[in-house]
Amino acid sequence: MKKVLGVLALALSVSNLALADQEQDTLKEIHFSTQIRQSYTDKEVNTGNGLGIAGFKGDNKEKTRWRNNVGGDLNLVDEGNLGLRFEFQNDQDRKTNKFNYQTKKGTKGTVDKTQTWENDIALYKDVTLGSWTSKWDLGWTYKATGGTGRYSGHRGTSNEIYVGPTFGVNFLGQSFDVKTQLVYFDQSGDKSADNAWDGSDFRKGKVSGYGVNLAVENGGKIFDNAIGSLNYNVGLTHKLRDAKGKLTATGKDAKSTVYLDYVAGATYKTPEFVGIYGLVNTENEWERQTARHGFQNQFSVWTGVGYKKGFDLPVGTLTVNPEVKYRVVHKETVKGNYSDDRYLNTDKYTREYNELRAGVRVGLEVK
Repeated sequence: MKKVLGVLALALSVSNLALADQEQDTLKEIHFSTQIRQSYTDKEVNTGNGLGIAGFKGDNKEKTRWRNNVGGDLNLVDEGNLGLRFEFQNDQDRKTNKFNYQTKKGTKGTVDKTQTWENDIALYKDVTLGSWTSKWDLGWTYKATGGTGRYSGHRGTSNEIYVGPTFGVNFLGQSFDVKTQLVYFDQSGDKSADNAWDGSDFRKGKVSGYGVNLAVENGGKIFDNAIGSLNYNVGLTHKLRDAKGKLTATGKDAKSTVYLDYVAGATYKTPEFVGIYGLVNTENEWERQTARHGFQNQFSVWTGVGYKKGFDLPVGTLTVNPEVKYRVVHKETVKGNYSDDRYLNTDKYTREYNELRAGVRVGLEVK
């Protein structure tokens, strides 16, 4: 709660100054969220459909995550009316180690801890050429993970510097947002920067290179009436990565690779009653690295309930939104490189998880 109050106090201070003098930099929006996540899977069954009620035993806890996020948007008046978008995220994870119930290998019940920091900071500006307008971003993303224990995983750092436009395209009566970016990246340890190999797979334990991002997104409302609303979203992401380094395993230069991430989903929300609403969300995500064998497909169904309340303030609208969600179905079908060796003697299998999330989001939209 102290963090929430601190963020709000900062937002109100900046907003009041901005209202007093419109020639200085202004805050457009700021938000803060905190959330606890607990996932379960049935570790005693060597099948893909063994979760059931047994999954909620204490021994079947997979990972506990506490996620905190703060972000916002500024208008930099003195810098040519550039926009500044920022997002900071911290994950604190507790993960029960891998224990093989068939071979009895591993130390049952031990927990590893990790902490991950991420940021995405970008300057942006609308550029108009004739009748065509696009938003150009110059940004930096950073990820760093540290932790204790054998299975804490993904320890290392990665950086990505990107530049490029986002623009709209109309095709067959549909509107699409298209994002194209040139990227410089570096990675070390167990971070990949969306490359097919981690930094630790290279001889020096780290590597850098160049790439291209191409993302196409489409979404909208199917209906919004007295029985509620139904929205859909489709996203097709492609990330070319060409790392300049030799792999330890082969002694050869790493191949260039394209990371493919295709997502389609829909969310139904009930009408609000004194701010309370229910929701059902379904989503399918398919991922692959073209330079490596295999793929991963995730299908999920979420249910949830939330409360949303807005407060009119002199500087803008303050919104408070607590929400609880439960993932009743989550099936991950994995093949090849995406296997975590949980199931033996097979190149392709399906694993299941359930997850409970509870948190609150507080946001201020400035007038």
